[in-house]
Amino acid sequence: MKIGEASEILGISISNIRFYEKKGLIGPARDKESKYRNYTEDDINDIKQIIVLRKMGMSIETISDILKEETSVEEALEKQVETLEEEQAKIYASMKLCQKALGDNSKSVEDMLSLFDYVAEEEQQGVRFAPAEEFIDSIAVALNYDNIVTTLPWGFMIYTNPVFNYIGKIVWAAYFIIVPLILAVAIFAKSEDPKGKAKLVILVVWLLTVCYGTYQASKVKKINRDKA
Repeated sequence: MKIGEASEILGISISNIRFYEKKGLIGPARDKESKYRNYTEDDINDIKQIIVLRKMGMSIETISDILKEETSVEEALEKQVETLEEEQAKIYASMKLCQKALGDNSKSVEDMLSLFDYVAEEEQQGVRFAPAEEFIDSIAVALNYDNIVTTLPWGFMIYTNPVFNYIGKIVWAAYFIIVPLILAVAIFAKSEDPKGKAKLVILVVWLLTVCYGTYQASKVKKINRDKA
């Protein structure tokens, strides 16, 4: 059958099927005459297995390791359960915080201040809430992180894993902000050199551009949040 028929049977988009093929998870044979991919019953079953694993929240990289028999299904499931339990704990903590706010009759943004100490105390006891990472997200948007990381061979593994994705954003921000900042300081220390001054100006302009992009990204996120 052709990809359109496979898409209808599986209930997923054609682009999803092509993505799985691009990542090497499936390999349907091409018809010798038409050159179109021909999806057999085995191909359909393979995609069904992939869909189930994706519904479990598994990354493409993990699924690839399972199909290559580099990781057993049992091992992958155990790791995924641990990951989901961590996420579940964060969701539960955030939900409990919302319920406390409602129980305390919090009706304004100012009322959230009374919960700050509660959050700090809970985190000291090991409770993990949803991370407040809007600043890192804004920097990542300004530096085009999403578009670049997803084009890398292993980028989708990073992008779909919350922990790896957050670490990736920090590394990306550090590379484009902290490294130039250190260089700017070093060049400023030797600012008597005319070439050094020119380099310093370039770095300062770069940092100002990144700061402006971060500010714009923050504004867009705020507007989208207000619309929602």
